[in-house]
Amino acid sequence: MVEEKILRLEKLCVSFPVRGGAVRAVDNVNISFSARRFTAIIGESGCGKSVLGQAILGILPGYVEISGKASYGKIDLLGDKEAVQKLYGRSFGIVPQNPGEALSPVRKIGRQMDDALEAVNIKDRSSQRKESFLRLFGLQDTKRVLSSYPWELSGGMQQRVLCAISMSTEPEFILADEPTKGLDAQVSQIVYDNLLIIKKQKSVGMLIITHDLNLARQVCDEVAVMYAGQVVEMGKSIFAKPLHPYTKGFFASLPENGFQPMAGTAPAPTEKIPGCRFASRCPKAMERCLKECPQIYDVEGTKVRCFLYA
Repeated sequence: MVEEKILRLEKLCVSFPVRGGAVRAVDNVNISFSARRFTAIIGESGCGKSVLGQAILGILPGYVEISGKASYGKIDLLGDKEAVQKLYGRSFGIVPQNPGEALSPVRKIGRQMDDALEAVNIKDRSSQRKESFLRLFGLQDTKRVLSSYPWELSGGMQQRVLCAISMSTEPEFILADEPTKGLDAQVSQIVYDNLLIIKKQKSVGMLIITHDLNLARQVCDEVAVMYAGQVVEMGKSIFAKPLHPYTKGFFASLPENGFQPMAGTAPAPTEKIPGCRFASRCPKAMERCLKECPQIYDVEGTKVRCFLYA
């Protein structure tokens, strides 16, 4: 039996040095992701979602301060640079956020798919193989797509091409940063449907960083909620039964739930807060919330960072 690989983060912190101090964008994250599940990371803009993904991928600038641990199976993602370089592609796929920047403007799509397959030593680079992965993401005129430059395709088509390239290398795990960003509702639904096909037909896990709550709801097995650099809640029934006061407020503020805005604003990344980072906005805050940082508690399978469940 093949051992299931886990993407594991332990006490992970990411800080950006600024004049007079540091901005901590990711704060003491302890979380594990199964290589056979689809997990979404959601939260407001600036909560640390994308920085967390960049830390996992090792693509943050050299001046950024990173502490804690990040591992995939037995590979140290923060320390073993040589092993990490071999990991991406076949074992660890990437779907970047900005297709216009991720795709080379001077190479046709077919050549760029060849590059990805060659990088992981996949010998089958036939048109049939490449076209099958393009069709998987709703691209029907596959021969034209393969012979096109990225700038000859719409933004939505470029995004689907990126998904197809990532899947064509048959990775064990994929990190997708906003895979439906900039897509209209109809095209987004195509991405949802095809991610579900991948989920059903392929033995692959996916970590999806997204603002798209419909994507998280329709596609993912579990959801992690971030607030001010911390994971405050993670579980399989977040949408049906949110536990953390921030998660409840975040969902209540959505237009579909009556657009009930939360009081106050998120703390600035430079603020040093001894207690819960949501305490100043929380209707359930207690005195200890202002002084102590809550640990993560297990409540019927959901992990929640809140003293209400101590």
